[in-house]
Amino acid sequence: MKILKTPHKNLHPRALTKVLLGDLMAIYKIIYSKKLKRATLYNYGCNLQCNWCLYKLKKDTMPNKFLNISEIKDVLNDLDVERVHLVGGEITTYPSLSEIIDYTKNELGAYTKVGHSNGLILPPNNIDAISISIKSLSDEFYRVFTGKSNKSILKNFKILNQRGIEVNTSSVYIPGYVEENEISRIAEFISKINPKTKYHISSYVPVPGFSQEQPSYKDLLSAKNAAREYLKNVNISWFSSYDDYKEKFKNPIEYQGIHVS
Repeated sequence: MKILKTPHKNLHPRALTKVLLGDLMAIYKIIYSKKLKRATLYNYGCNLQCNWCLYKLKKDTMPNKFLNISEIKDVLNDLDVERVHLVGGEITTYPSLSEIIDYTKNELGAYTKVGHSNGLILPPNNIDAISISIKSLSDEFYRVFTGKSNKSILKNFKILNQRGIEVNTSSVYIPGYVEENEISRIAEFISKINPKTKYHISSYVPVPGFSQEQPSYKDLLSAKNAAREYLKNVNISWFSSYDDYKEKFKNPIEYQGIHVS
């Protein structure tokens, strides 16, 4: 898919329609942290339509360019890289994911992690780690608020743990929908598969079209305590607003880097 540095105005109308509809999944950015020796690849597009997705709050979310395989490999080859993280959107929708992971593992010898995934599609076998979001154990909730069933997601979570890779999990606390009781159910489900799993609970941040009440810090603490009845490694992130969310993720070293693509 050789569409590197292709401005939207120069895309064929049919291709542009695919981008707008989310059918065109492509890596568009690489960030490098010299201190961590880590490259992070960003994929555009997702196969879920979550009502509370924070991308609704971001400006200019459509990339100005996309990267082809050769360009990605050239960038990575010029870096002193020990870790490669692949994130989205939803990175498992990227058609050439297997080829990229084969390169980062076999050619670069890098620790390779799928940094964020909804778990709907199984990633290649040879990754080292993955972070999966489990939004609810309710299939109806998934169908209504994401557009897809969660059956394959829960099945894939089990499969990934059986592979022996590092799997950690996250959920969003959404008042009225995913509260303490549901967080507890998710934690119990996780514990039956791997009780050593790291579980992260973050607070819902209001987005247009899904203006639920924002949870309090006390709400998240209660959910954390409920989850810790089943899992030892549970942490939380609470945000007072979207600006607060951006600020908290701006300073930690693991989120810093320079744009190299």
